[in-house]
Amino acid sequence: MFELKLKTFDGTQIAFNHLRRKERDEVIIICHGFCSAKDNGPFLDMSRDFFTHMDVINMDQRGHGNSSGFFSFSSQEHGDIRAVIEFARTIYSRVHLMGFSLGAASSAIEVAESGNVASLILVSPPADFVKIENHFLDRNILSYGLKRFTFHYFKLRPGNPLQKKVKPSEAVERINNIPLLVIHGEKDRIIFPWHGREVYLHANEPKKLVIFDKGEHAEAIYEENPKRFISLCLEWTRNASTIRGLDDCPPII
Repeated sequence: MFELKLKTFDGTQIAFNHLRRKERDEVIIICHGFCSAKDNGPFLDMSRDFFTHMDVINMDQRGHGNSSGFFSFSSQEHGDIRAVIEFARTIYSRVHLMGFSLGAASSAIEVAESGNVASLILVSPPADFVKIENHFLDRNILSYGLKRFTFHYFKLRPGNPLQKKVKPSEAVERINNIPLLVIHGEKDRIIFPWHGREVYLHANEPKKLVIFDKGEHAEAIYEENPKRFISLCLEWTRNASTIRGLDDCPPII
């Protein structure tokens, strides 16, 4: 694994880890959410799990980790994802994209604009940024956040959260013929599970919704059940070429 950096549309430097075997022609890009980083333990573990099967690009969003700039809460980040996808497409013919939380929001927005991936996986996506419940002062939420606190939080550089944003539930309406898997945790206390269901309902075929009945938020779903999570995502990426155009897959609760 080695870290690379590239400049995005406005000169922001985006850092990413690249796990590569030269004989491979398939990669998954992983985009974390707010207050996380590519070098957080869960994303390092997840990258290693995926690397058993395909190459991995694990990126820092702007304003996080080793990337520069300020986080715009899904207003500008889709352009950063586009730059990483364009880099990946110089090496691979099959590029998959997986976003978590606000990284899922930006991933949906980018694919709606460019349609440049083989499949899309959204984990704990918000349907609408302004409708996120924001129960961050709730005692249970505070204890949950403290347990997940890492030194990467000190690198966080938030920008203006009031910039205009595309609603992910509207973005997915413009995604056509790209298999979309939506994953959410039933116990998500950050972005409630109705958001994932709303995104799924607005999406076009082929699509699938999986609710982890005891799942928490974003990468915590992977941490709680890594084998099931990785298996689910791999099955989706492997079948992406064959499920295009099929009837939508029924939700799994």
